[in-house]
Amino acid sequence: MAKYLAKRLGSALLVLFALSLLSFGMVRMMPGDPALQYLNIENPDPNQLAEIRAELGLDAPWYTQYLEWAGGVLTGDFGSSLTKSQEIGTMLGDRFPVSLQLAIIAVIVGLLIGLPSGVVSAVRQGTPLDALIRGGSFVSLSVPAFAIGAVVIMLNALTLKLPLIGFTPWEVSPLGSILSLLAPALILSLAMSAVISRYSRGTVLDTLSQDYIRTARSKGVPTGRIVRGHALRNALIPVTTVVGIQLAALIGGTVVIENVFAIPGMGSMLIEAINSSDYPTIQACVLVLGACFVLINLVVDLLYPVIDPRVRAS
Repeated sequence: MAKYLAKRLGSALLVLFALSLLSFGMVRMMPGDPALQYLNIENPDPNQLAEIRAELGLDAPWYTQYLEWAGGVLTGDFGSSLTKSQEIGTMLGDRFPVSLQLAIIAVIVGLLIGLPSGVVSAVRQGTPLDALIRGGSFVSLSVPAFAIGAVVIMLNALTLKLPLIGFTPWEVSPLGSILSLLAPALILSLAMSAVISRYSRGTVLDTLSQDYIRTARSKGVPTGRIVRGHALRNALIPVTTVVGIQLAALIGGTVVIENVFAIPGMGSMLIEAINSSDYPTIQACVLVLGACFVLINLVVDLLYPVIDPRVRAS
């Protein structure tokens, strides 16, 4: 187990190093001049621009900039925003929990919808209910979340007029915070529940076709007991993988939905930084989101031996 853990940790560190290089390089290929955004004046003096670039360290060689930035990140210092005059670490501390809370609620809702529907679809294979669940999954995967969000907001404005826009901080009201994220979380969970439903259906169908399941049925074991005792357990590995990947993707994939519902999370922070060519903020956002993806996948890998003893044996 220690060897397995060391191998996974080593792979995760290599991925994070590659991600830091990629985010650093790609940000500098973007159009726009952060010095211009920093000055925020029209037709600035070239000498003044040169002074600002020197002050921000943008005139140094790229490898020097990278080493200074990476060294700061390793000590927990992401630097300061070029346009907001704030510490990026403080901004991340304010914004990241909001995106994480939204993603967790979406995952919980997706599991509550996707897992039972996948099992029911497998048990009722070939029935109209099976066709309805599969059709609903196809539609959920096909329609973008931001399009559903825009339609929901429009219909709400014309009918119920519920307070769907905005966010209530957890410190103000935990229940109000959850309720303010419920609509966007439900919209985000639709595609995830469809993926979970399809994976769980396939795994359950494969399990139910095994010889030992037929033997159990011939002995008179009830279908419900077979599904709970065997099919669901075997479905946990692919479902755990999907949930882990979807949670990581949701944390970074809330960019559009956060802007649609005016939620002050990582997504809106990243959009603001891109629009203002705020290099340090963009790099920090990309690195944190990538680190979440790597960390969650590492946790999923470590859960495999716990869920399935066959993984420990191999």
